[in-house]
Amino acid sequence: MAEQPAITVDVHSPAVDVNAPLDARDTQLVQQTFAVVATLGADNVGIIVFKNIFQIAPEALGLFSFKDEADLYARGGKLEKHATKIVNTLAMAISLLGDLTALVPSLQELGLRHVGYKVLPEHYDVVGQAIIMAMGMALGDKFTDPVKNAYLKVWAIVKTTMVGDNYS
Repeated sequence: MAEQPAITVDVHSPAVDVNAPLDARDTQLVQQTFAVVATLGADNVGIIVFKNIFQIAPEALGLFSFKDEADLYARGGKLEKHATKIVNTLAMAISLLGDLTALVPSLQELGLRHVGYKVLPEHYDVVGQAIIMAMGMALGDKFTDPVKNAYLKVWAIVKTTMVGDNYS
């Protein structure tokens, strides 16, 4: 089994204020802990995210092209492919946290595409909650309040950027 990436930033203190702007420590917390999560595989993490989405909002299944699949979680199926894309996009966003000039246009374009998929602003809350839950499951005792709050700050940036002015 591959050795997990090291987490060198203190995951316990100081506290992370979710209302403060994203700072370098928040970025380190998310990037280093996500590197650990990534060792599980984007497909596996993505399936956990989708199980969480459907636990939080079962009606969300109706929004997806794979809604009628007999075996929703089949390996190589449409859900797994979409789940892998979501985790890979999240990984891209996390890797670009230090370069918002590169990140923002990608998220804006992705948000605009999601308007066409009939995604509503409130759907981002469900996905964000599902991702945070998945991070907690994957990280176990490394998913401390500061780590959770850093992820909440990152998701707020993702959501705000993807929603943008698309629903005005």
